[in-house]
Amino acid sequence: MDAPVHDAATLGFVDRPGREFWWRRLSEAVRDRMVTRVGPIVEWWAYCHPTDIERPYAVVFGERGLAVATPTVNDRGGPAQLLTVVPFVPSSLRHAVVVRKPRRPRSGRPALSAGDAPRGLEEELPLPARLRGFLGNLPVEAQSRLQWPFVNGDVFDRGDCFYSGNDDELDVWCYLAGRRWVTFVSGHGSGLSGPAHRASWRLVCRQAEVAVR
Repeated sequence: MDAPVHDAATLGFVDRPGREFWWRRLSEAVRDRMVTRVGPIVEWWAYCHPTDIERPYAVVFGERGLAVATPTVNDRGGPAQLLTVVPFVPSSLRHAVVVRKPRRPRSGRPALSAGDAPRGLEEELPLPARLRGFLGNLPVEAQSRLQWPFVNGDVFDRGDCFYSGNDDELDVWCYLAGRRWVTFVSGHGSGLSGPAHRASWRLVCRQAEVAVR
């Protein structure tokens, strides 16, 4: 099966501190717990949580698992962090590099854009609209690698994405987690505000098998 290619959503930008600021807003104890459970760290991001923009949350993709820290409250009603961990099968982590370089526009009929690509499977992958719109901004190969497990029998469970930059330059992070596999992409795109053929990307697509819990 081929993975669906999604329409690119317009990515909005806000004037808020970056991931380092929000990572520091987490307590040292929470950061240490995340690294202890899933580290060494391979990739990560932190940001304010959608339900409370004053409180941080974080995603750590490590060599031994995926950890997500989400703000919550403790038994006394005070602020706390809920740590969710998806452990990986040892040594199952793999990666591939996706490079898209600027190219000359083709003469004659224009090449298919992401929005013109065949669909059909989109209804079978219950990705939230926000994730689909984010994925649509990435090269088709990256979209395919991220979704590969879920068009080959895995069941999508959760996912999230984060980006920083502007209309022309983007740093991106995204994970999709299922019952059997976790995929993660991170990297940089540039030349994104001009014609599609001038855009360039360098992304690392990672995949790890989920350990039985």
